[in-house]
Amino acid sequence: TTGYMFASALDASALTAAASKRDRIGPILDDATFFAHVEKHADVYVDRLREIVAIPGVSAEPQHRDDIVRTVLWVKAWCDKLGAKTQLERLGNQTLRDGSKLPLPPVLLAAFGDPAAEPEKPTLVVYGHLDVQPAAKSDGWDTEPFELTEIDGKLYGRGSSDDKGPAIAWLWAIEAHVKLGLPLPVHLRCVWEGMEESGSVGLPDLVRHLAAPGAFLDPGLVDHVVISDNYYIGRAPCLTHGLRGNVYFHLTVECSSKDMHSGVIGGSVHEAMTDLTKLMASLVDSDGTIRVEGISADVPPISERERALVGAAAADFDLTAYQKDVGVSGVTDTLLHSSAEQAPSMGPA
Repeated sequence: TTGYMFASALDASALTAAASKRDRIGPILDDATFFAHVEKHADVYVDRLREIVAIPGVSAEPQHRDDIVRTVLWVKAWCDKLGAKTQLERLGNQTLRDGSKLPLPPVLLAAFGDPAAEPEKPTLVVYGHLDVQPAAKSDGWDTEPFELTEIDGKLYGRGSSDDKGPAIAWLWAIEAHVKLGLPLPVHLRCVWEGMEESGSVGLPDLVRHLAAPGAFLDPGLVDHVVISDNYYIGRAPCLTHGLRGNVYFHLTVECSSKDMHSGVIGGSVHEAMTDLTKLMASLVDSDGTIRVEGISADVPPISERERALVGAAAADFDLTAYQKDVGVSGVTDTLLHSSAEQAPSMGPA
């Protein structure tokens, strides 16, 4: 869901639109000094990532619920060490398929900076999640999923990019400021959950509560929201401009109430699979455009500034490497020419 549950509960688009009128911008950091520090400590950051990747916090498997809590507490300890004001929000219990109940992992809130003391600085909300999908070598992994492994300059391990790596990268950016004696240019309000890979159970109600006036995510304080749960398309960091969300449905086609022999009955009755395939094919053009009337009516046009940003980013985009990473020999025109337009796409769940 890539943070969609968080963003929809917070109504991040409306919040950001209101915040843009305040136009608060923090001080600009000396990039050379900062990045020199980061490069010097790169091995340290990798070792820390290795440590958290080793915790098998799989939210879909009840036996790993304690591992998710352990991951949350690992991040909390670092936040406390870096001077954040932290709190753990309990979400109650999850009802499992067999009717039993299991405590949900707490949501970690961490605040860096004080908007009341320095109102001239913008306040940035950062969302991330600390749980992961199931993984085993028998699933097709070339390496042990919970042992961070470097191959050809890339790090492989469950959660290294989705989403432990991006989530804790904020901590090392904060740590770099502290060690360099630099003030943070923004106030940070961090929200880390442990059930994103299982539908963010319990999170929407909490976020709506936290977005009340005077609460942790008070819209009167927040200027922008970053969903820290997405991918790079190259080696350069990326900022995600929007989320497309999800619309899904279940479709069943039944042509007979009995299981029949296709060699005997085939051709004399309608074939459900053939009819279903025809229905699905009618929804999409050969170029991938969805043919449902009005499906793109609410897609906002991108600004000229956004087009310029996409054009600049394209200079660092290696199409050959991208195709190799995703295992294809070609891509659609949508990727090459209009990827910033948030065009809807359709596929199986």
